[in-house]
Amino acid sequence: MKPSQARPLYWSRMLQALLGLILLGNLVLAFAQQDSVTKVTAVKLEPTRPPAEAGWSLAAEFNIQLGHKLREAVDRGLPLQFAVDFELTRPRWYWVDEQVISTTYPYNLSYNALTRTYRLITPSSTYNAPTLEDVMQHMVKIKDWSVIPRDRIAIGEPYVAHVRFRLLLTELPKPFQISALVNSEWDLSSEWLTFEFTPRREALK
Repeated sequence: MKPSQARPLYWSRMLQALLGLILLGNLVLAFAQQDSVTKVTAVKLEPTRPPAEAGWSLAAEFNIQLGHKLREAVDRGLPLQFAVDFELTRPRWYWVDEQVISTTYPYNLSYNALTRTYRLITPSSTYNAPTLEDVMQHMVKIKDWSVIPRDRIAIGEPYVAHVRFRLLLTELPKPFQISALVNSEWDLSSEWLTFEFTPRREALK
């Protein structure tokens, strides 16, 4: 091979190697940033406690890890709205399953730069803490959430319960909603955890 032919081949290979390194770096960076994680790790339906009306309450635990984008958004003063969704369906062999109950338990997570505290507001209480990790300890568990009124279901019949945790993207300001559509770091939504539930009369005694 003549020297004049070898030189273009050499630079072509160098360019390919450089492009490969850039692509690899971008992939590594992307995976490093896409670290928002949420998963339903445990669920339980149990009879409601007095003075609540007769029925069943949900207790659940979650694995929640906010990625870089979400943490940065909170620290810059953007409130984030989260929700635990609960659905109860009745299987029907002759048609689609009947949706018996659909309800949501909301969370509001925010940061106050003046007091340097994080705040989590739920339907039952408000938590304040100096660090994000501290306040999120109250997000990973939920208990005594009344989800099934006694008069909405039939004793002894089989049902299927569904639970998930998610970030409410529709509650973000419009510019952030658009960013969330193309940036998976904003995608914080667990898979539905599904389990069978058959209400028993003796459980309510």
